[in-house]
Formats: sequence, structure tokens, C-alpha cells
Amino acid sequence: MVTLSVIVAMCDVRDFCRTTLKSLALNAREDFEFIVVDDASVDGTSEILREMVPGIPGAVLVRNERNMGISATRNIGLAAARGRFFTFLDGDDWYAPGYLAQLVGWMSQSGVDFLRTGHVRVYGKKRKIVMPPLAPRALPLDPLDYMGPVDASTFIDYPSVWAGIYDRERLRQAGALFFEESLRTAEDRHWFYQLHLRMRSFGVVDLHGVFYRRDVSTSLTRIPDERQLDFLPAFRLVFGELAHHPRGYELSFKAMRTLCALIVIHLDRAQDYEELTRALLWERSAQTLFDLPQDILEGTLAGMDSVRVNKLRALMSQQMSQQQGAAAR
Repeated sequence: MVTLSVIVAMCDVRDFCRTTLKSLALNAREDFEFIVVDDASVDGTSEILREMVPGIPGAVLVRNERNMGISATRNIGLAAARGRFFTFLDGDDWYAPGYLAQLVGWMSQSGVDFLRTGHVRVYGKKRKIVMPPLAPRALPLDPLDYMGPVDASTFIDYPSVWAGIYDRERLRQAGALFFEESLRTAEDRHWFYQLHLRMRSFGVVDLHGVFYRRDVSTSLTRIPDERQLDFLPAFRLVFGELAHHPRGYELSFKAMRTLCALIVIHLDRAQDYEELTRALLWERSAQTLFDLPQDILEGTLAGMDSVRVNKLRALMSQQMSQQQGAAAR
């Protein structure tokens, strides 16, 4: 029986994947499987994977014939997984030796649907331990109770899929197993909303065995093109989920607060984007805010600081004026 499946998405990570693969070997166990999915890499990653993966106990290599993106690539791994539990690792990150055995031990003991952990953030040679958000440790918790409060950072604001472990069959039964493949970024935010809205229990432990590289030039968080804007359709999907949930109206204020904060973050760094991406950011952000429930938007803006509120209202006003001008012509 396979206890744990680790889905490892790889795409153009030639400079880092050897460390990633070595860490899998140092965590191998006879009941663990490692599903390495190469998303049509073109930088030499594929050659390294063909060389190293066969030497890792329990590892299999799958290659996408065309680039399919992170959501579809993870879904391919999930579809192939046989483990009772599963987790993720990105192609430029790595595990501490023995970490996965500890993770499975905690998950087996807890009996919850999913378990969240901390991680180690890596900036070059610097290391910083990141703790999971505040919550009782090593106890079964209701996922709905840890989405709020609105104005604090909570588990729904900690969308790192690799900082956790999940019960595969329970997520499958709840229809929360797979990622929305239309999302090229921000897929993790929608995925975690599904988990918190559909699953019955989760737990938290202070394990820090995942090493997460920041400021990698090939990271999706650094791309300057239209893929950066997928947080907008991701939150449209989130509001669709909330619309069918008994506590959806109440929880929508948290989602709106996060969406507004993300829009401002993207507006503040818009100068780093391609010209077309900037124009689409302004247009699509305003349209998303216009399309979502206005009472929730106004209630959210009433509780935010004036700097961000002014930026959001200026954005909406500018786009409305442009639309009215276009209509008049």
C-alpha cells in the first residue's frame, strides 16, 4: 500500500532540480511514491530528470508533450497518485532529510482531512522560518472557523500547497481534489477556498522541513505578462463557491478584502509589467470589482485604510469614465 504520494511539478528549473531530486531520495520510504511531472521543459531540465529520477526509490517520471501550466501539471500528478495522503513540491524547492516521515506521522495521528505546516523561506544563502498562522496546534479544527477574521492574516491567506498534507480520498469525495486548469497563477487561492468550504477538519503542526526559494527569476511570481492577472478569475471562482455555501455571505467579506488588497499590490508594481498587461490589469480589476456584490465591496472599503481605498476608487472611476467615453463615441 502507498501511504504518501508527492507530486513534483518541474518546468525549466535546471539550476535547482538536482537539489530537489536529492531531497526526495533522502526522504524515500518503501510506501512513498514521487510523481515527477516535467511540464515540457526546454532548458536542460528534462535531461537531468531522465538521468536522476530512475535512481530515486519510488519515483516515476511523466513528461508533458506541451507546456500545460502548473494547474494541469499538478492535476496530472494527482490523477496518477495512489497514496492515502498526498503533498506537493515545486521543482526549485527541497525537503529536509526525514521530513516526509514526520509529516505522515502527524497526519496519521491527527485523523484530519488536511494538515498545514510551516516552511523555511530561502533568500540566497539566508534562511527564515515561517510559522503557520495562529491556531491551536495538533488538534482537529473546523476549516470554516479559521478563514477569518477579515482584517487579519489567516490560513486562507497562506495558500502554499506544499506546506501541508492532504487525505486524497476525502478530498476526492468532496470534489476538492483537482485544480482549476484555466488558472495559470493564483490556482492555490481558489484551491484552498474549496478545502476550507468543503472539508470538515484540518490541523496545524510546527514542522519546517520544506525549503522554499524566493526571488527565483523563473518563478511564476516574477513573470511580467498576462498570467499575473489570473488572481482576478480565481476570485471570481471563489465568489462562485461562496454563493452556494450557507455561510457564504459572511465569508465573502474576507474574500473581498483579500481581492482588494491584491489589486492594490498589483497596481503598485504595475510598472514592472508589460504595457499590455498594465492596461489589462486596470481594465480587468475594475470590471471584477464592478461585477461582484456591491454591498460587500462597499462594506469592505469602509474597513480599509484610506490609501488603498483611494487607489481602488480612482481605478474604478477611471475605468468607468473610459467606458462612458467609448459608449458616447
